[in-house]
Amino acid sequence: MLAQNRALWAGKRAHFWADSGSSAGVYLNALNAQGFDYSVSYNKWTGPLERAAAELPPSAWSDAADDGPRKHQSHAWVRHQPEGCGQVQLFAATRWKREGELFERYGFIASDAAQEDAKLLIERHRLKGEKERLFSEVLSGMDLHHPPCHSLAANRAYYLIAGLAYNLVTAVKLLDLGDAQQGWQFKTMLKKLIFLPGRLSRKARQWVAKIQVPGQWLSWWERWQTQAWPESCRSTMSSMSPASG
Repeated sequence: MLAQNRALWAGKRAHFWADSGSSAGVYLNALNAQGFDYSVSYNKWTGPLERAAAELPPSAWSDAADDGPRKHQSHAWVRHQPEGCGQVQLFAATRWKREGELFERYGFIASDAAQEDAKLLIERHRLKGEKERLFSEVLSGMDLHHPPCHSLAANRAYYLIAGLAYNLVTAVKLLDLGDAQQGWQFKTMLKKLIFLPGRLSRKARQWVAKIQVPGQWLSWWERWQTQAWPESCRSTMSSMSPASG
């Protein structure tokens, strides 16, 4: 894949993020050969690294800081040559101790030799996890883990439509909802705004849709209804009480 897509970053500065599946020596050799910045999660063969990190002098570690459940977290550089790697590899090490634990824990990220700040590299690498969680919200919220069609062209169209739907729902959240709702996931948005109980009936030779919405959402639905049918539609919605909704 690196050989096939080399033209994408040729002549440009690039940073390559990867999980631990790319941490074998043969893959680190391939990354080093590209000459760009990279960071790779390393959690499979950490025994030698943990021993090397434990032997570092206190001056090698940055000042301790708290990061959520990771108490007294600090960072340092560790050098080690894993099996199958053609050269000594640079690793950004994190050391922390959870509350109530007796022993320190370690985490490692393999990187290119040009990096200078271990803490900055680790913070940048965590951006990969945030992007993965964003993709996970789309895939899980819209059940898009498996392409539904045999045709690649059909799957592209399917995912394009799904992407447009996700953007529309997200736009509703950003433009119409308050600060308290900005943390809602896609599934929550569907539950609150899309999957609503309703009944379709025929009265006076006309079809009438009755939709029950929570009382706190009634004003939003009335605004949307007014914009969609400004002349011919009258509000016939009934709201559910907060206790029943």
